[in-house]
Amino acid sequence: MAKVIFHPQAWINDYAAETDAEGDTTFDVGDVADDLVDDSYESDRLSDHENAPRWIRDWGGPFWIEIVRDETDE
Repeated sequence: MAKVIFHPQAWINDYAAETDAEGDTTFDVGDVADDLVDDSYESDRLSDHENAPRWIRDWGGPFWIEIVRDETDE
């Protein structure tokens, strides 16, 4: 089992900088592949997960995804 932490960003002087969230940033995504890593194109797809809050699914700016796996399941 895994959770995702969504890190919203905004473009400032051509750099992606952390910005305030519009709501909850953590949500469950169930099982994810062991080789799925944080801050990758593949993990970015988790922002469209059915458990993601609407504001995350609608986010138009830059962001990165952090995956938190439940180590007790292994």
